[in-house]
Amino acid sequence: MSGIVFMQTRDLTGMVEFYGDKLGMELWLDQGGCCIMQSGNMLLAFCQRDKIDSRGVITFFYPDRAGVDEMYQKLAVCAKDRPKLNPVYNIYHFYASDPEGRKIEFQCFEQEIKPYLTAKEALIERRSVRKYKQTPVSDALLKEVFELCRYSPTARNMQAYYYIVIKDREILSKIVELRGSAGAPILAAPFAIAVCAKGELSKRVVQDACIAAYHLLLAAKTCGLGTCWVTDMDNDAVKELLQVPKEDYIACLTPIGFPDEEIPIPHRHEVHRFVRHIPEN
Repeated sequence: MSGIVFMQTRDLTGMVEFYGDKLGMELWLDQGGCCIMQSGNMLLAFCQRDKIDSRGVITFFYPDRAGVDEMYQKLAVCAKDRPKLNPVYNIYHFYASDPEGRKIEFQCFEQEIKPYLTAKEALIERRSVRKYKQTPVSDALLKEVFELCRYSPTARNMQAYYYIVIKDREILSKIVELRGSAGAPILAAPFAIAVCAKGELSKRVVQDACIAAYHLLLAAKTCGLGTCWVTDMDNDAVKELLQVPKEDYIACLTPIGFPDEEIPIPHRHEVHRFVRHIPEN
């Protein structure tokens, strides 16, 4: 189920400009007298009327304090106060007002929260993380990740993939020794996960394991966790350490944990650079 919060406004154009230009919301749907704005999983609509809805609070939340502080810099003129910690609700936040006087809140949660990212956000924002906090990842959160991994596509729906959660630091250290410097991120997180596919079940072990690996990376991002695909793990030495049968395939090992670095979105080439049509348009 999805939802939209509708608000009445006397200045539809002004609201679209403020929430678009100042807050970075996108115009999701223009219905003429009503415009629906989107930011992540929030849909906020403004409809042209003779009166204004100004009760309640419109709250935007961010993954960390940096996002809240950035919004404060943009909205300092209309902010009620500086960002601060609210110990009652364990949030870091501040309040501001839109041009019609509605109360807007910008916050981040200081505790672990359930998944909330949209598929679009996860696809755009996923990065290879090499620095991690040593904050433990709860069993409940890890289960949320694997619940999403259940839907990884496989050849002939054989569901031949599987994951190995590795918390033994000695084994991880031996794997890094085998892999060399490129395997260093494996030891940066609280634990790592190996992504494999069963050779006895699938004739497409490479494809099944690689798809399952990327599904894991996206699922982890959706749940607020970082990962880093470390390749060249399909060898007898690693299989022996992880007790993986020789006929199985190991797509990668990835560290997994809460990121301890901000990685900006790098430049990407435009669609026309990597898409070809047959026949040509």
